[in-house]
Amino acid sequence: MRDVLRTRMGWLHAWVGFVGGLVLVVAFTGGTLALFDTEITRWMQPELAALPAAAMTGQALDHAGAQVWALREKGQIVFLNLPSARDPVLRILHYDGHAFVGPVLDPRDGVEVKSRATEGGQLFFDLHQSLYRGPVWGNLMTEAAGIGLIVAVISGVIIHWRNLVPDLLLFRPFAAPGRAWLDAHIMAGVLLLPFVTMMAYTGAVIHAPRLFPMIGAGHAAKAASRAGGGERRDGGAYAPLAPIFAQAEEIFGRGRIGFVMFGSGTVSFYRADAADFAMTRDHADFSAVDGKLVGVTRVGHGMRRLDGAMRGLHFIRWGTPGLRWLYFVGGVVGSMMMSAGLVLFLMKHRRGQGGGVMLGLAETLALAVTLGLPLAALGFLWGNRLLPADLAHRAELETRIFFLLWLGALVHAALRCFRGAVRHGWREQACGIAVLGCALPFLDIVSRSGTGVRLHWDLYLGVDACALGFGLLALWGQRMMVRAR
Repeated sequence: MRDVLRTRMGWLHAWVGFVGGLVLVVAFTGGTLALFDTEITRWMQPELAALPAAAMTGQALDHAGAQVWALREKGQIVFLNLPSARDPVLRILHYDGHAFVGPVLDPRDGVEVKSRATEGGQLFFDLHQSLYRGPVWGNLMTEAAGIGLIVAVISGVIIHWRNLVPDLLLFRPFAAPGRAWLDAHIMAGVLLLPFVTMMAYTGAVIHAPRLFPMIGAGHAAKAASRAGGGERRDGGAYAPLAPIFAQAEEIFGRGRIGFVMFGSGTVSFYRADAADFAMTRDHADFSAVDGKLVGVTRVGHGMRRLDGAMRGLHFIRWGTPGLRWLYFVGGVVGSMMMSAGLVLFLMKHRRGQGGGVMLGLAETLALAVTLGLPLAALGFLWGNRLLPADLAHRAELETRIFFLLWLGALVHAALRCFRGAVRHGWREQACGIAVLGCALPFLDIVSRSGTGVRLHWDLYLGVDACALGFGLLALWGQRMMVRAR
């Protein structure tokens, strides 16, 4: 009976793991990079490096508020993002369907800072959230894949329960390819079991109202009502924001306000996502005409507080840099674990069935997801520095570079896999990652020469070091594939 259960769980783990794994590798990779989405965005706007570190002034806030009201008079839906430790500038943002973009303002006086337009790290957040396919079908795919991950984790534990500890202690990276991939898959899966389970579970809980609409019908109706009220145009004179901001800080605490929303006759100061473990939308509403407090909305206890805690645990906006780096390492290893699972599935079916159209398609998708995605991500960073800073529609062009490179990796994988040269395809894409990753620090230094190169440990060096690390890892992997031949 136990052997029959393990056999059935093995089939379930293999097929659910492979089909869901193709989506999960993309979601995990995007989510891992999105942990530092703000830092990546600042890396992709090197002009901001010339700004001296300064606290936001009341003059800057008032000037920014006047600009937002002027844009709302023209019918634009925008909000004001306040400076933080991770992003010490003011930003007037609007949602373009995939990311929040807009001009950058100097926190000292509220004057716009000339910087290149980019979606920045939010591209990876959208890739994690919806595969860049929108809030309906894209989110449904990632949510279904997340549930599949929970199924794969449970079935994997059942399969390897007997030999869990021995398999964990017998990692043999230089053994036969099949054994080495299996050892790596099991070791990463066991070590990251709590992390992967937590991310899958919290992700499923966060999106439960979308999977089961009856759960969040009431909240959705309230949100729609608030959104509808905010689309009306405004008119007349408005109170300066600085005194209202001081009142909001008295309510929520100094340094705990994240952004400002502008409604019909009201202005609302929202608590920052990093202000607390529970990621909620507590806010204080004020009259836009005289600045008087209208009301304060706080999330108390119960299901909404639990939902906020799940969001906080999943998105880790409140975490210290060290904790976010720990999540980052966990995400990288998790992506590698899933990629190893894809490779194991292909090796097993190639031995059992030989070649074929379906196997060629599976190998093509696995290669494009496992190596093509990081190749396109590095190309996205290259495109940011190679495109002229004042080019029209450059944010859209950067995104097109990312997807064109990913499409190119898919075509290259198909040509190699359907012509019986799978190993060459893996080696060549690994070489591409190695070249782009190892050379990115030099591109960064050269392209920032006009703003001054700072060699101490900052966000520029952090992005460059990660790119270099992934490049060296890809180079090592390529050499291992050559030896294994």
